[in-house]
Amino acid sequence: LAELLKLFQRFIAANIKVLIILGTIILLFCYLKSIQNNLSVEQNWSLTNENSFDDSLHRIRTNLQYAVIIDAGSSGSRVYIYVWPPHSGDTRQLLKIRLLHDQLGKDVYHSITPGLSSCANRPENASDYISPLLRFASENIPKAKHKETPLYILATAGMRLLEKTVQDSIMDDLRKDIPVDFHFQFAPNNVQVITGKEEGIYSWISINYLKDRFDHTFNKAPLIEVENDKTRLKRMNTISMIEMGGASTQIAFEITTNEQYNQLKSAFNDESFKSMVSEFNLGCSEHDTNHQYRLFVTTFLTLGANSARKKYVEYLINQNPLNSSLQLRETMLYDPCLSIDSSDTINVTNSGTQFLYHLQGSGDYQQCQQKLSQIITQDGVRQWCNNGTCPFVDLKRIAVPFDESEFYGLSEFWYTMNDIFAMGGPYSNLKFDEASSKYCSTSWLVTQDRFKRKLYPNADFKRLLYQCFKSAWISIILHDGFHMPKKYEHFTSISTLNNEPVQWTLGALIFRTRFFPLRTLDNQHGVEVHHHAVGNNWAGNNYYVQYFLFAFCMFAVIISIVIYLKRLHKMTNENGAGITKATAMYHCVNSDEVESYPLCLSNDEKDRTIGERKNPNVFIDMSFT
Repeated sequence: LAELLKLFQRFIAANIKVLIILGTIILLFCYLKSIQNNLSVEQNWSLTNENSFDDSLHRIRTNLQYAVIIDAGSSGSRVYIYVWPPHSGDTRQLLKIRLLHDQLGKDVYHSITPGLSSCANRPENASDYISPLLRFASENIPKAKHKETPLYILATAGMRLLEKTVQDSIMDDLRKDIPVDFHFQFAPNNVQVITGKEEGIYSWISINYLKDRFDHTFNKAPLIEVENDKTRLKRMNTISMIEMGGASTQIAFEITTNEQYNQLKSAFNDESFKSMVSEFNLGCSEHDTNHQYRLFVTTFLTLGANSARKKYVEYLINQNPLNSSLQLRETMLYDPCLSIDSSDTINVTNSGTQFLYHLQGSGDYQQCQQKLSQIITQDGVRQWCNNGTCPFVDLKRIAVPFDESEFYGLSEFWYTMNDIFAMGGPYSNLKFDEASSKYCSTSWLVTQDRFKRKLYPNADFKRLLYQCFKSAWISIILHDGFHMPKKYEHFTSISTLNNEPVQWTLGALIFRTRFFPLRTLDNQHGVEVHHHAVGNNWAGNNYYVQYFLFAFCMFAVIISIVIYLKRLHKMTNENGAGITKATAMYHCVNSDEVESYPLCLSNDEKDRTIGERKNPNVFIDMSFT
């Protein structure tokens, strides 16, 4: 046993450095493993890190929760599958929701055409229409998760145009038939036609969620003071949104002060203003002021790019002097909002008579802007009024807070700036107008040749034809409509954020699942959750405990290394002194002098030994005293 202990001591002494390094590595590995096990999976999917969302979902699917949303639009329907890990338990955070990705990192979705509104004549076919989307969702969600997966079917523009009775018939068929064939959570109110206002709110939520503006775990700069009636708090400033579609334009921004609220209120009558303001809470607690928002959001019908084009053509025709006398049934008009040498044909019916108008492009971007500006500032405004609402009149009443907020432009703002000009992102009015003017003045034959050579891979024929008009239109809407300063540097056109597509469906899911974290809180605390803001919790404290333990262990390792080095230094000094003393008293006998005794002798012993070697009869005393 003593020999084994000596061998063990020698091994430790010889490999102490290696063992310390190895121990440190093992300690670090154990710490990281502890972090991985103790923290929820959502910590690995941080919203602020583009690459932190793990697409290898098969490894952690058992910990994921799923939701299915079907966007039933006017031209088609699309199903999205969203996933999120268990909630952290910190009420300052929302669920970490993302689109489901496949193993190649691509979004998992499926589309069908035409839109749900195509079932208007036969509402009983609505469930058959939607079934392919539900089968797709079923195949991509573990079967064991189906019963706990909520399903939402939210219809937009196309369904809004149908009569209420037809809408209800379609919705009722879905509510009745879907639970028979599919086992998702599908409450009666999970299928509905949402308003344009709701769609705008959901888009605003999506943007700010993907930009991490709803996470109040840490005091991230810059912070602003927000007033909401009698409540005041400091939190991150939210991002405002302007979205232009084919038929309408929407704007949404947070009202951050009571003064701003009163200023907006004074510009509209009470009924109109009430329809433009929305107050909601994204937190799981009714009294969670951190996630309580007051939003100004409104939709301007007919101010979308396609609707505006139709109104503009009507304006051109009405300005034609020959049109008033109906002298010609076929007329050519010059259109500065079409590229040089391009053409467009318009059929108009007036009093039962067909008129054909050939629009010939003159490609004058500045003149195009002037005509559009005249439409929205002079007599042309009247033709935009419909059913007692005049979108440009309402547009000019809004005091848009460009000085207090940054704005993101969605949909047509992105397509017009990016598909041909490749200028998507931060907006510069000067650069955009230069690119637009150059495009409009370029021959249509040259543009078509570039398109054939695939220089515009994101564009189609209609984009090429109406690019000049749409460029002028979005510029007029921004600067003459919303009065955005031309040197404003905080407008950005986007289609994705953090590699995630900006879809209103994400905002809808965030809003509709806001109470889901209560399940996690119930499990953690083991008692009924009281609705009050939680300043701190176990999950937050657990961070500090783990970091403290790790720091303590590292400190212990460093102290051990220092003690070992001091001891080693002391042993080295003692051995060095002993060797020096021994050298003064002894020296080794050379091999030619002593053949069989490798001993260290004193000088007298050495002389005596050599002498006795010469006289073999002399006895050598080998004992040590």
